[in-house]
Amino acid sequence: MEAWERAKAVLEAEGWNLDALEGELEWPFKPRPLTIGKVRGTLFGVAIGDALAAPNEGQPRRRLLQAPLDKLLPHNDRPAGTVTDDTDLTLALARSILKTGTITPPDLSRRLVNAVNQTVGRGWATTQAAERLARGAAWWLAGTPSAGNGAAMRAAPVGLFFDSPAEIRRAAFLQSILTHRDRSAAAGAIVNALLVGWLARGGPAEPEEALEWLAQSIDGFEKPLRSRHRKGRYTLAGLVREVGEYVGRPADAFERFHTGAFVLESLPSALAVFFSYPEEPEKALLCAAHAGHDTDTIASMVGGWLGAHLGDRKLRSRTPSDWWNVSVAAEIEQISRLGS
Repeated sequence: MEAWERAKAVLEAEGWNLDALEGELEWPFKPRPLTIGKVRGTLFGVAIGDALAAPNEGQPRRRLLQAPLDKLLPHNDRPAGTVTDDTDLTLALARSILKTGTITPPDLSRRLVNAVNQTVGRGWATTQAAERLARGAAWWLAGTPSAGNGAAMRAAPVGLFFDSPAEIRRAAFLQSILTHRDRSAAAGAIVNALLVGWLARGGPAEPEEALEWLAQSIDGFEKPLRSRHRKGRYTLAGLVREVGEYVGRPADAFERFHTGAFVLESLPSALAVFFSYPEEPEKALLCAAHAGHDTDTIASMVGGWLGAHLGDRKLRSRTPSDWWNVSVAAEIEQISRLGS
């Protein structure tokens, strides 16, 4: 992959350890073929979680629990069911992969710029990178040095449309650096994409095996970062290993990891929600929607994993029918047919 070699040459000169992403990585189970139901379920899960939780974004958990929501509501001066950047950028990535067959930075850059200009709720780091890309910056230099979750939140299509774990890991990294030039941000994209790939191919929704495998996929890649809420430095790999302690206790996970847009907060919290309720999507999505702060990103990632695990039929049968009235329903149906 020419783009990989370009990124590797530039970033290794800056001290990044990309050898950590080139080791052997295999599914620890016999993968099943990808189905249209898993593609549709994943993408609708992302959109439902996003649209459901968007009205709660930016608010503390204690306030949300005083007046909980259980249906799609208007937000950002848009009607109920409108998705935000979490979904719009996910679908832009999906279309780019399906159009070019891989991660093609020039095509993906153009689609991300267009999506950022049209969406609501866009993040600061992604917006800054999109502005640089629009001005003609090289894709391997345009990314914002931010450990935000913007690269992770859109990564689900990589887990669907690349086959092997090694391919998924490399592609998730590549798509991330267009907007986030940070090791933890890229690690978050890898974890999201690999878990989607794991679940969509029949991997068990069992936290002990899955979390250790996910952590191993990024071991040695990150540089430990300071937490905004507690002493010490942390890696996403280390925090992913902690998630198992909070399965069945997502509220405690929110206290431990926090729920902001920092990828070391929102991604472990989302994992705790999913592995607490993998067979109960309504409960899981409502829990995520009331996590506090970056609710739409947390719920969109949880929704993607639920859809990858359950497929669209089970997801639909276990969630309120009006949740499926999302603004991008027709686009998801089209992408699902193309991608399966």
